[in-house]
Amino acid sequence: MPNDRDHLLHTVQLAHAARAAGNLPIGALIVLDEKMIAEGQNRLWFPVTSPGLHAEIDALARVDTSLWPRAREMTLYTSLEPCLMCLSTILLHRIGRVVYGARDPRGGGLCTVGKMPPSFEMFYAETEVAGPALPEQCDELFRQSVEIIEQHRNR
Repeated sequence: MPNDRDHLLHTVQLAHAARAAGNLPIGALIVLDEKMIAEGQNRLWFPVTSPGLHAEIDALARVDTSLWPRAREMTLYTSLEPCLMCLSTILLHRIGRVVYGARDPRGGGLCTVGKMPPSFEMFYAETEVAGPALPEQCDELFRQSVEIIEQHRNR
């Protein structure tokens, strides 16, 4: 049976695929009953520019709608700490557990915990969040993301 590490390693593979496609190296996976039910990867720039298409958003959009009543039982794995947009979306979807591979000191949304609107704080209190759970692989992906973003800024 796969464990958190195995699932995070899968997000690393998704992150590498995202980078190979010309996007930021970030991957996400959603698991229910120990089965992968959706996966996603950063798709900011390719195949078309879509600023909101982060890996977590991509994965959430791929969940079969019949499974949403069981959102509290789902675990979302992501190679990088969710940004504010993704964290908010995860909380609104009422995902029960989030496991991330590396911290994101430049854009991670967890710095807002304790300062969010009351309903978001309530949803956060109901969500188990664990990480950084795979820094040995995911920290490097974060560094690559920073480099890619800097290259795009300088174009």
